[in-house]
Amino acid sequence: MNRDSAPCGRRVFAFLFCSLDGYHEGPDGELGWAPHDEEFLEWNVRQTREVGALLLGRRTYEHFAEAWTSSDAVERLPEIAAFMNAVPKTVVTRSGRVTPWGNTRVIDGSDLNAEVTRLRTESAGDIAVFGSSALTVTLLEQGLVDELRVLLRPVLLGRGRSLYGGLQERIDLTPGAVTVFRSGNVLLRYRPSGR
Repeated sequence: MNRDSAPCGRRVFAFLFCSLDGYHEGPDGELGWAPHDEEFLEWNVRQTREVGALLLGRRTYEHFAEAWTSSDAVERLPEIAAFMNAVPKTVVTRSGRVTPWGNTRVIDGSDLNAEVTRLRTESAGDIAVFGSSALTVTLLEQGLVDELRVLLRPVLLGRGRSLYGGLQERIDLTPGAVTVFRSGNVLLRYRPSGR
C-alpha cells in the first residue's frame, strides 16, 4: 500500500514480533527471545526513518520509556535511541498517569478515530504502533490500521500472550511483501481488507 492511499496521506502500521506458535510475550511477559541481531537492528533503523509519530499502549510505553532513556541504549544503539527519545509519542491509557518522557501526549482512547485522524494530518511521517498488541487489536477492529508487520521468530514458546488475543471478529488480510532474514526471522506484511 502506498502512502498516498491512506487517508490524509499517512499510513498507520502496527509492528509486532511473535514466536512461531503465535505468542508476542512469554508466559510471564518476558521478551528475552526478541530479535537483537545486527541484521534486525539495521532493518529497524531503516523502518524508523519512515515514522513521524508513535501510538503506544501503556505497557509498551512504560517499557520503552525505561529502555530507551537508559545510558546503555544511548551508547549501544544511538540512532534508534535518538529516534525514540525525539519522536512524538501518544500513549493510550485509562489511568492518565505515565512515566514522564519527552514529546509525549497522553489520551484515554475514548476516540481513537479522532486521534488517528489528527496524527495522520500532523505527523511528518507514518504512524507506528510498536508492540502494543491490545491497542493494535482495538485499532484493527475500528478499521484504523493500514498495514500489519509481523516479524516471525524461529522459536516455540509453548505459552504466553497470544499475538492478537482478544480480537472479537474475523479480519481478512491481503498479503504483501515477505522479507527473509539470514537469522531465520521472517517479516510478513499484510493489509486489512478494505484499507
